[in-house]
Amino acid sequence: MRTRSVILSVLVVAAVLLAAGCGAGNTKAIDEKFQQIDFEFSTLENVNSAYNDREFESETHKYIALVRKYASELGRSEAKRRLREKGDELSSFCLPCVATLDTEALRY
Repeated sequence: MRTRSVILSVLVVAAVLLAAGCGAGNTKAIDEKFQQIDFEFSTLENVNSAYNDREFESETHKYIALVRKYASELGRSEAKRRLREKGDELSSFCLPCVATLDTEALRY
C-alpha cells in the first residue's frame, strides 16, 4: 500500500513537471512570432516611412490577427498591453494604424 502511494506521488510530480515544461515552450513560440512581426515593422520604419502607409496598415492587421490568435494564452491584460505598446511605437509613422490598434485594445 505504501509503495503504491509513493509511486503515485512520483508520477503526479512527473506529470506536473512535464506540463510546466510544455507551457514554457509554447510561450517561447508565441514570443518568436511576435518578434518576427516586430522585425517586419522595423523594416518599414525608415526615412521613407511616409510612403509605406499601405504596408503599415497590412502589418497592423497581421499584428491584430496574431494577438487575437493567442489572446487566450496571453491573457486579456497582456493582449491589451501589446496592442497599446505597438500603437505607441507606430504613432510617429501611421496614425490610422494607431487608431486601429487602440480600437482593438478596447476589446480586452
